[in-house]
Amino acid sequence: MLETILKNENFINLMQDNCFRVIQNLIQNNIEFSIVANTQFIDFNPVLPPELDVKKNPYALFVLGGYTFSSIELEKEYLQFHAGFGPNDFDSYVKVDLGAITQIQVENSVIFVNFSLYKRKNKQNLQNSKNIFLQNPNNLDLLKK
Repeated sequence: MLETILKNENFINLMQDNCFRVIQNLIQNNIEFSIVANTQFIDFNPVLPPELDVKKNPYALFVLGGYTFSSIELEKEYLQFHAGFGPNDFDSYVKVDLGAITQIQVENSVIFVNFSLYKRKNKQNLQNSKNIFLQNPNNLDLLKK
């Protein structure tokens, strides 16, 4: 039963919306914070070199303070920021799906936990499904009703 709830799309969306609101509040109040996120749903631009690749681990901790905090861009679906990695501060933009953020911490205290089992929506698959649906002439009649 628990897994059914945690995989439920409405529950996932609820947790993502709560995550957005918590981060939005922290930014508005100029409070630096850290996030723990599922690395499966993190994108780097440019891609990190192999010796710095955090995707080797299932989760990553990012401390959003100083310049990194000031570079935050918050959208309904994701959080993006600029960060330096390793001893030479390899520059990369980090984009994290909000649903993949499992914890938000302030001064090492957890203030938000996301228990949902997030999965990234594949927009390409949605478009393909729509095209397949529209290719069937019988379905065109359904759209006219």
